[in-house]
Amino acid sequence: MDIAEIDVSDDAQLEAFWATAKEADEFERPYAAYWSLEAATAAMRADSRAFERRPFAAFDDGEVVGTGQVMLPRLDNTHIAFLVPMVKPSHRRRGIGTALLEHGLEYARSRGRTTVIIEVNRPMTDSGPGVSAGHALLAKHGFTDASVDLHRVLELPVAGSRLDELEAETEEHRGEYRLVGYAESVPDALIAGYCHLQEAFNAEAPLGDLDIEPEVWDEARVREKEELFHRAGRRECGVVALAPDGEMVALTEMVMTDHQPEVGWQGGTLVLKEHRGHRLGLAIKIANLRAYQEAFPLVRAVHSWNAEENDSMVAINDKLGFRPVEYLVEMQRKL
Repeated sequence: MDIAEIDVSDDAQLEAFWATAKEADEFERPYAAYWSLEAATAAMRADSRAFERRPFAAFDDGEVVGTGQVMLPRLDNTHIAFLVPMVKPSHRRRGIGTALLEHGLEYARSRGRTTVIIEVNRPMTDSGPGVSAGHALLAKHGFTDASVDLHRVLELPVAGSRLDELEAETEEHRGEYRLVGYAESVPDALIAGYCHLQEAFNAEAPLGDLDIEPEVWDEARVREKEELFHRAGRRECGVVALAPDGEMVALTEMVMTDHQPEVGWQGGTLVLKEHRGHRLGLAIKIANLRAYQEAFPLVRAVHSWNAEENDSMVAINDKLGFRPVEYLVEMQRKL
């Protein structure tokens, strides 16, 4: 077995990499929502100012039997490496996962990174997260649980009558806050507020013990993300809340892709601390869900991830009809 970086300009090699990772990600996970080949290709070939991405693979007689990615933030959190090792189910328990992990860790060290974060999925049981081979492997190599999210799924469409009922709950609390929606691209007039909200996510959202600092956002980063989404066939709906003085104080986003028209993803939702208590989180999610269902009627399931301790967002998702299906654990190791 050999481990080597893949040539992202080689269509066949990139597709073999993607297919192996998809098979590994979906194994024994009925609610997996792996990204499309087109979206993966766009991300792998992007020259991003925000992230450096290094994909590599384990080869056995020329066959891709395991994959790995190292993602290095460039604009912020430059002490962190995000690592994604995955092994083809038929080739597990042969040391491939360990080899991929060690390869990724060595690259992180060589780039001066001191914290490595890896996401692993764990099944739901009556007593909490169940047994996961990936979780066991990482624990053996010194990784510890830093944050636990619940993966939830919302079946679409949600009846308009249910959204009307929930919207009525928000009206008496919302006061003079105004909701503004957008699609595909953040309007120029909202850019400054949008960047402020993006930077506030890591400061105000529950992160457990993750060694993560607030991100740095400017218009160039927003437009680069939008351009990457365009090339990947991803489409986005967003709604923001504006205070009476015009300040942007809340944001929510939802995404789908042209190549998987039946699947959707809930992006981040945040209400600034000093503006909570006005049901803005529920109000913006209702407004965005209405627009999303109208724009993308083929979507049948929306996937969302929330930290267990984020009680307010969990309550909102419960009201909307999201149901938990598995756990996502973010594991961390200091090098």
